[in-house]
Amino acid sequence: MNSRYILGLVLSVLLLLPACNFKYGTPARGYGYPAGLSVLAPRLGSSGNYTYYPRFEAYYHRASKQFYYPNGKNWVVQPTVLSSTPQEVWDSPSVPFQLPDHPSKYHAQIKQAFPSTWTSGQGRFNEPYEFGRSGWDIDRR
Repeated sequence: MNSRYILGLVLSVLLLLPACNFKYGTPARGYGYPAGLSVLAPRLGSSGNYTYYPRFEAYYHRASKQFYYPNGKNWVVQPTVLSSTPQEVWDSPSVPFQLPDHPSKYHAQIKQAFPSTWTSGQGRFNEPYEFGRSGWDIDRR
């Protein structure tokens, strides 16, 4: 084979490798999604469909403009969180998620990973980058 052809092929592969990471995306930087939850993190170019507010244990669903939160054994869906204004909730620390199902399915795991005292500075965002995998994706998908 022609050495120019091989060199071109190698360069093409090297240029496509980073694109593979962008295709599948990396979890949003600074949130510290733990193993198991990193698959629910919004990918590059997406803001997610839910935003979790740990202080209120509430999820804001962008499409419906409603808050979802537990109230005892039931889940409440309404435009505000009890005894709080939407602005007060939005001003508190939050974590974006791309949830394929109702938040109740993931709430126990999310609540454990992001307690009510959580702030965005507590993430794993300072980890080094590893070629071929996200430095924040500890479950090594």
